Amino acid sequence: MKKYKSFLNHKIVFRCDAANIPEIGSGHVYRSLVIAKFLKTKLSLDPKLIAFIVKTKGQYSKNLTILRKHKFEIIRIKSTIKDYSTEEAKELNKLRANMIIIDRLGKVNKNFYESIKTNFKKKIIIDDSSIHRKLFDLSLNPLIQNVPTFKGEKVGYKYLILDISKNTKPKIKKNNKNIFLFFGGFDSKNLTQKVINSLNLIKIKFNIHLPLAYKSSVKIKKNQHNFNFFKPEKYFNQLNKSNISIISGGIALFDSILNKKKIICIPQYEHQELNAKKILKTKAINYLNSKNKNFDVNLINLILKIYKDKHYLKKINAIQRRIIDIKKVKNTLELFLKTYAKSKN
Repeated sequence: MKKYKSFLNHKIVFRCDAANIPEIGSGHVYRSLVIAKFLKTKLSLDPKLIAFIVKTKGQYSKNLTILRKHKFEIIRIKSTIKDYSTEEAKELNKLRANMIIIDRLGKVNKNFYESIKTNFKKKIIIDDSSIHRKLFDLSLNPLIQNVPTFKGEKVGYKYLILDISKNTKPKIKKNNKNIFLFFGGFDSKNLTQKVINSLNLIKIKFNIHLPLAYKSSVKIKKNQHNFNFFKPEKYFNQLNKSNISIISGGIALFDSILNKKKIICIPQYEHQELNAKKILKTKAINYLNSKNKNFDVNLINLILKIYKDKHYLKKINAIQRRIIDIKKVKNTLELFLKTYAKSKN
């Protein structure tokens, strides 16, 4: 590990984690990477001026797997440090930067904010649930929306942060048999196997695209369907070519909406369930509870229904555009740019 004194002149610092832990997964790190790459390009920054402060031991080792593919600086902290603790604040205060961006679920406390505010000119927090998030220069809640309110808050799907660089608007052929199956960086409830078991009851032979990380944890029947285990960098390739997207209620749900897919959402966690049920009211997606005793029958019926309906995709695309589109994502990313600009005043 490099000494901290070499990091005193960072422009932007991210504090986030990816882990094989429920409700952490990998979405926070990938979302932060979208922001980092946007700011690097817009500000013409050397990637070494952007740092990711992450835990790297044990269940957090996937931070290195993801971040090493990029040229941003990686600063390691102990994996035992608790979020928003005094110890974490001390580690962050070994750094100075124009801006810090904290992306994780949780509740920031006032003492933590007061501890770090001097070393970072501008402070941004994403999807926090505490009223103290109002102390930050920018607080965004695109996914966690059931939170205390305050003047100037930015809550709602219009503030989603998605990778729009891979939005290719592919032409999906009729009777396309590709299914995108993704339950985040950590499928804690093994929903992938549950869905595969249901798919095995369908006589139609589908092409199932799912992450390589799931390969060791699922059992598949040979010749039942065609299975393609893709690497992380192929995520959008496989999503774009697919007709049906079976996902949980995290960022993949909104990637699927943005890319105008036929969606079956099976949430893993409470906040995902809240988002799924809210969007279900618009009829832009289909929702299924994994605990339903008729899960297999319901999933099969849903797949066959949306697969065979020639007009279904056209009906939902207009609704999906009202939830999120590229323009809204660009406007959100511009908020980070504007906040950074104020750090130089």
